Parts: sequence; C-alpha cells; structure tokens
Amino acid sequence: MRQWRTTPALRSVSLRILTRRHNSLRCRWFSSQHHVETVAVPCASSGSIDVNLHNLSQHHPSHPLVICLPPFFQTGHTSPSPLPAFLKSYPSAVINYRWLDPSFNGHGPVGNDESSSSLFQWPTPIHDTLFGYSWILANLCPPGDEKRDIYVYGSYLGASLATSLALTESHQDQRMAVRGLLTYNGIYNWTMFLPDHPIHQRKSLADAFDDSSYAEGSFHHYLRSNLPVLFPSPSALFDPFASPSLFFRDAGLWAPEDFTTAATASPMTRTIDALSSASASEGDDTDSAASSTTTWNLKHPRKSYLTFPPWASSLKIPPALLLHESPPPRPGARKRKTAAAPKTSRGRKGANTFAGQAVELGELMRRSVERYELGEREEGGEGGGEGTEGEAERRVQTRDVGAVEGDGSLGEVGQGVAGAWLGERIGRDVGGG
Repeated sequence: MRQWRTTPALRSVSLRILTRRHNSLRCRWFSSQHHVETVAVPCASSGSIDVNLHNLSQHHPSHPLVICLPPFFQTGHTSPSPLPAFLKSYPSAVINYRWLDPSFNGHGPVGNDESSSSLFQWPTPIHDTLFGYSWILANLCPPGDEKRDIYVYGSYLGASLATSLALTESHQDQRMAVRGLLTYNGIYNWTMFLPDHPIHQRKSLADAFDDSSYAEGSFHHYLRSNLPVLFPSPSALFDPFASPSLFFRDAGLWAPEDFTTAATASPMTRTIDALSSASASEGDDTDSAASSTTTWNLKHPRKSYLTFPPWASSLKIPPALLLHESPPPRPGARKRKTAAAPKTSRGRKGANTFAGQAVELGELMRRSVERYELGEREEGGEGGGEGTEGEAERRVQTRDVGAVEGDGSLGEVGQGVAGAWLGERIGRDVGGG
C-alpha cells in the first residue's frame, strides 16, 4: 500500500510570477484532476520537497511517465503544483524544487523563514531535482524486467533543470531513464547575461539585439534583473547543471567578481589604459608595472568544444523539442503579429533571447549526435545509409511558437505542438510494447 498522502482536488491557481497578467490564461495552463497524490521527499539535511503524482492509478506501471518541473518556485502554496493542460492525460510527477520565488524582491525573506532565502539559491534547485528524481526511480519503476520511459518537461527556470536532468539521466542500459525532453522559454546558458560574453561585443548597429531588447516587465528581463537573487555569485552561472549548453563547450570567458562588472576590458579600453599607464608609471618599480600589464592584457579564454556524452558512457542525447516565444523585433523594426503556425527556428544564435538560447543549445546537441554518435557508428561499420541522414535534425528540434501571451504560458499553438510531439513518442512507446 502506498504510504504517501493524498490531497484534495486541484483548483485553478495562477503562477506567482512577476507580472500582473498572470490570471488571464489559467484555464489553458492548468488541468483539473479528481485527486493528486503527494509525497514529501527528504533532501538529506536540507529539509524536504513535495513530489505531486498525477494519474498514476489510471495507467499501467510501465506506461511512460512525464516529469514536470514548474516554471518557478511557488512559496507559501499548500496546493499541489498544477499541470500544463497538454499533460492532463498522462501519468506525471511534478518535482517542486526550491529556487528563490520570482516575486521575491530582494528586501525580505522568502516564505516564513528569513534564513531560507540563501538556502534556496543555486545549487539547491538541482539538488532538489535529483532527490525527487531518485525517489521516482526507486518507487515508480515497474516490477520485474519491464521498462518505463521518462519524458521531462520544463519551462523558464524549470527548463534549465529539465535539460540538465535529461542530458545526464538518459542512460540506455537502465530500465527506467529519460527518453525525451520538452522545454519552453528556457535559459540554457546563463553566462550570456554577463557583460563579458561575446554576444555583447557588437560590431554594428544591426547587431544591437540582445536581452536589452526585451521590455521591462518581460520574463526575460526579470530573470536578467534577478541574477543575484537566483545565484550566489557569477561563478555559479558556469555550472553546466545550471547552464546545460556548457556540457558541450566551455563558456569562453572568465568569471567576474560580480554580475555587472566585466572581468576583461574591451580592446579599446585596454589600449587607452596601457598608454596612460605607460606615461604615468615611468618612475614606478618593474613589479608594479608588470602586475598592471597582466590585468590590462587579460583576454577571453579560447572557446573549445567538449565531448558530451563522455566516451564509454551509456548516456545518449535524447529526442528533444525546444520551444520558444518569438523574439522581440530588432530596434526600428515593425512588430510582428502573433504567429499563426509554429516555425522551425533558424539563425539568431548570437543573441541572448529565448530564441537564441534554444538555437544555441539545439545546435550543440545536434553537433554531439552527428560527431560522436553517428560518427562512431560509421567508423564501426554500422552506418550511414538513408536511415541516418537528417537523424540529428529529427532528434533535436527548435520551434518558434509565437509571441508570449498573458501569464507567459504556452499559447494555443505551443500547446498543440507540445501535445503532438509528446503524444507521438509516448504512443510509439506504448504501441511498441
């Protein structure tokens, strides 16, 4: 008999997020369930989290399971975290990680415990996610030799965590492991927000398109403004579990002392500083001048790709669909109407937007599939042929699902795309036995 507690019916509750728009689309975001089972999962010495279990009794224990990571941490809520509407028919588990509430303004405690604010910064959310995932594996794995596939969905902050979980828990030799990833408006490389990141080295006015193009009050702008709330220091942004793009390559920049100061000066600034210092330090000792020169000449480290998944690992890049809202228009450009149909994302990689984040991660994942998985197949004599042509593009897709609406949740187009993608894969898994 199950030992976790059962909670009453879900009610429509809105996300506690930064804008006043959050009530407009609640009927689309949240499903209505007869009951939700909730289990408190201990997180070692860091308290516990709730994992909400939806629809488990309505499906066979081997039916594919969806793990949902909410867009933000909801403080002060006793009701179970709701599901996006397109997940309402699937057995699902919501891992309620703790990460500072986006409504937290930095001037007061989170929840009722003033000391909890620092505890809920990074890396608490990834630790919570892994504790929740471990509980799921231990308690929801089917009996005997049956297999159970896991699909992971997350949006906003939850998308970062969902991606890290999917990339590091897609073991092919395990009966129960991640077999697919679905995200919306994720941040996959937090170092893009740092002033030293190469995307901020604009060469022309046409390149002046980055996170500053988002209006104040937008979700992207809010995340950028609250980096010091979410992370204890800039070095935390370089953790690949926070920035999963960094599983595939290094960041190509140094970690600065704070979130707003560059660790390296621009080429023009270095030249001016060097010239002015040369004339001012003619009488200074050599050691002092050498020390200053070292600081002036600090340049970005060279970018390099990393081998991921590691050699001899049982990990495999899972099928993935990275959804994102349409990026804001370039300065001076006409505002586009809401997209009537989803579009494959192209270009725009060199911009810190939800689209740019998705495009960069998608390209890195496809590169890994082509270079390490398919390339290894060909070297081993297994490969090629018509079956592998375009496999990377089919496995990892990025889609523009139109302008963000209301409370920031997936619109009608996005719901349809996500539901179709997930339904096709879960239907294939169930049909294949």
